[in-house]
Amino acid sequence: MNRFILLILILPLASTINAQDSNTLVNRGNQYYQQSQFDVAEIMYRKALKDNNKNFAAQFNLANSLQMQKKYEDAINVLERLADNTNEASLKSSVYYNEGVAYTKSKDLEKSIEYYKKALVYNPTDKEARENLQKALLELKQQQQQKKNQQNQNKKQQKMDDKDAQQKLKMLEQKEKELQQRLQNQNKQKGNGQREDW
Repeated sequence: MNRFILLILILPLASTINAQDSNTLVNRGNQYYQQSQFDVAEIMYRKALKDNNKNFAAQFNLANSLQMQKKYEDAINVLERLADNTNEASLKSSVYYNEGVAYTKSKDLEKSIEYYKKALVYNPTDKEARENLQKALLELKQQQQQKKNQQNQNKKQQKMDDKDAQQKLKMLEQKEKELQQRLQNQNKQKGNGQREDW
């Protein structure tokens, strides 16, 4: 599950009107998000970013709203840039965790594992990141095992097909020999017969 944090409360109050407008839009987006109106929340966060494109809370919460709408690639694009915009370990961990979730949901387990590990670097006590990492590792192992089993099955099938083809070829050759033998026997019988005079 994504970590939705009302990051606006963490950020210092900005002195400019633009920043206040941006924070107001983030707060409105948060309200829509909490009402599960993720598409409207996305619009509010995007408007906040137009006013202040460095608003960390707007970016983070935008990525969350995108994930909730199953727009995982878009969420990943937002999160990719976001981790570099903070030095705070807990925020970096949350960004990486959410990126891991987005990769998991988009079925890229190797990338999700990478980002859960990054989250744990910045917050080693993160129980959810550790659990999701373990699940992703287990699922990846199962997928690899299934792929290996399928490859083995395909090889066995191919060997069986080759063996079956060899058997059919031998049967055809045997039938051909038998047919040739019969034809020779019929020709001998026709040729051995004495001609009678009438």
